[in-house]
Amino acid sequence: MYDVPFVATPEVVVRRMLQLARVQPGEVLYDLGSGDGRIVIIAAKEFGARAFGVEIRKDLYEQSTARIKDLGLSDRASIINGSFYEVPLADADVVTMYLLTSVNERLRPKLERELRPAARVVTHDFEVPGWRPAVVEEVYEDWRSHKLYLYRIPGKEIPLPGKSKPVEDRWLRQVAELIDGNTSLEEIAQKLGVTIRRVREAVEELRKIGAVDEVKVVK
Repeated sequence: MYDVPFVATPEVVVRRMLQLARVQPGEVLYDLGSGDGRIVIIAAKEFGARAFGVEIRKDLYEQSTARIKDLGLSDRASIINGSFYEVPLADADVVTMYLLTSVNERLRPKLERELRPAARVVTHDFEVPGWRPAVVEEVYEDWRSHKLYLYRIPGKEIPLPGKSKPVEDRWLRQVAELIDGNTSLEEIAQKLGVTIRRVREAVEELRKIGAVDEVKVVK
C-alpha cells in the first residue's frame, strides 16, 4: 500500500509549477512522489536544474530512470527509489509535490526542519495545512482546472564577517564586499542578480579562507 496513488501531472501544469517557483539553472529541485519522472525531466531539460525525484514504487522508479537515460539527462537528473519521509532535503532550493493534504501535513515538520530559508515549495491541488501560501493560482487544462500553491520557507541566512583577508577572485570579492553581518544571502543574491545557491557556495569558499566566520540562520 502507498500513501498516494500515482496520477500524472499534465505537462502544462508541470511547466507552470516550475515557472511559479522561478527555477533557475544550477538550482537543486526535489520532486516528492515523482511517478513517471516528468517533473524531474522537464526541470532538468527545460529549466537547467539539477533535479531529483523520490519514488517508492519500483516499477515507476525503473521506468523514469530509463527515460532519463534515454534522454541523455543522467548528469543532471536522477530518481531515488525510496520513501520521501526518509530522503534528506537540506540541499533543495525547490520542492514540488502532488500528494494529498494529509500527506503534506505529515511532511510539514520535515520540510520545516530541513529546508533552508527562502526555499520554495510548490504543491499541486493540495495545500500544506498551517502554511500560508505566497501565491495561489489556477491553471486550466483540457477538461479541468488545477490549483497550485507556492510557499516560501521563512527566515534568513546571514553570513558573519571573519578576518579581513585579501580575496583575489573577483566573484568572491564581490560577495565579500556585501557581507556585513546584517545582509542575508537572499539580499546579496538579489543585489548581484544571481541565485541564493551561487552566493551560498561563494560564502562557503570565503569561510574556508577565514573571510567569513559563520552563517547565522534566523527563523
